[in-house]
Amino acid sequence: MATPHLRIVLARHGRPDLPAEARRKISGRDIGRWYRSYNESGIVAAEPPECLRDAARGAGCVVASDLRRAIESAARLTPADSIRVEMSLREVGFPESLDSSLRLSPNLWVFIARATQMLDRHDDEGGRVAVRARAAVVAGTLARLAGDHRSVVAVGHGWFNRFVARELRRQGWHGPRVVPSGYWSSVTYERQPDRATVA
Repeated sequence: MATPHLRIVLARHGRPDLPAEARRKISGRDIGRWYRSYNESGIVAAEPPECLRDAARGAGCVVASDLRRAIESAARLTPADSIRVEMSLREVGFPESLDSSLRLSPNLWVFIARATQMLDRHDDEGGRVAVRARAAVVAGTLARLAGDHRSVVAVGHGWFNRFVARELRRQGWHGPRVVPSGYWSSVTYERQPDRATVA
């Protein structure tokens, strides 16, 4: 009989429950303060899609970033006391400030900040080199958990999940190149188990 594939499901958290002031236009100099407020938010009362609930029910392990919106999302999929919290899954950070007094929507400033970070080759927390290095470590951690549990659901964040998916593919996992970024979206990667993991 064929050996079952190992499976890793990368999921994005549910929609954040943001206060009204967090949706107002801000200047580039306010991006750090805005992001700290965003990180303190939980999620709105909405059920995850059935396909993600099915994946969690069949998973041997559910992992979540240590940010509130990810933990609350994971708790909609599995009992809270069974969630494995991994700080390394948290979203890519933001610069404390972008030197502009122009007032734009937070979503537009997020796009600008991400573009700026991807042009940065320095080894700081939000720069491309550091983010890819952290994603490689996370991909290895998820692969080990999949080896132990056969199937893992990892509840993380839209931007960082893209980097983790890229590293999973580099490490031999099969799945889509394009990672959806909507709230509660998910993508699955599979691989045959190594001989050492087959009992």
